[in-house]
Amino acid sequence: MGNNNISKDSNTANLENEDATASNTANNSDNTTSNAPKALDIDNMALTEYFEVVRNEYEMERNKKLSFESRAGIFFALIGTVSVFLFDKVQIKEIVTLFSVPLTFSIWLKITTGFLVYLSLAFTMLFLIKTITVKQHNNFEVKNIDEVLLAEKRIDALARIIFTYRDIICQHRQINEDRAKTFKLSLYGVIIMLVSAIMYISL
Repeated sequence: MGNNNISKDSNTANLENEDATASNTANNSDNTTSNAPKALDIDNMALTEYFEVVRNEYEMERNKKLSFESRAGIFFALIGTVSVFLFDKVQIKEIVTLFSVPLTFSIWLKITTGFLVYLSLAFTMLFLIKTITVKQHNNFEVKNIDEVLLAEKRIDALARIIFTYRDIICQHRQINEDRAKTFKLSLYGVIIMLVSAIMYISL
């Protein structure tokens, strides 16, 4: 009887040791799993949303460039048409002959407005040309795409494209702001030219 009790106790102890070992192994396995780096889930990140944002902004800046160029072309045609009329009504030789007559306020004003017509015309043409021929826009350099880039991870590729478009958009935006300033100055030149021509003809 005593031997049987001892055998049962030893079996019970062995079972408890095995359970403890199994529990420790499971705990170690859980700790190892929790410490392992988790894979990044692109679907739960904002990369695709930012990619759409920069792509739309890129298209907007390109459309601004085309808009300024088309408006400048329209103004070139308009000024060409108006210039034919102005050169007939406001002739330089007529302005020069005014220097030989006694100078009065009306004569001085007519001389001034006459020269302003030509100066504002030259000013307008200069800034319209600058509107069209400002610094060229940067573009995505597609020739740099090679096998190395095609093999990189999707998250790295999206990040690279987003940052590249970001830099391109910043450059486009600065150029378009400069283009807007030059175009606005050309509009001021047109206004001065028309007002001066009206005053010259009416004097």
